[in-house]
Order: sequence, then structure tokens, then C-alpha cells
Amino acid sequence: MTRLLVLGGFLCLLIVVLIHVAEHYQLFPGMGWGLPNSPGHYLDLFSALGGIVLMLAAFILLMRRGP
Repeated sequence: MTRLLVLGGFLCLLIVVLIHVAEHYQLFPGMGWGLPNSPGHYLDLFSALGGIVLMLAAFILLMRRGP
């Protein structure tokens, strides 16, 4: 279970990196990169939040399991 949470968190954070690359190179201009209330903004936000939540959940599970 912990490995799946870490993998999911890693994939979410990888999406954040790919979004920033797409924003820098102006790929998919319809996403409205850099604009508030645009699909690109919310995709970036929810991917970052998802990655953080999944990584924290994995960390908490590891700490509860103990050595």
C-alpha cells in the first residue's frame, strides 16, 4: 500500500514538472498557462496538492508501521 502511495505521489509531482515545462515552452496555449482561473492553473494546483497528500500519507503509514 505504501509503495502505491509513493508511486502516486511521484506521478503527481512529475505532472507538475511537465506542466511547468509545457508552460515555459508555451505548449498547449489553450490551457491558459500562467493565468488565474485557467485549466492549466488548476491542473498544476491539484497535481501539486495530490502529490503532497499522497507522499504525506505514505510517510505516515511508514511511521505507524515502525521498524
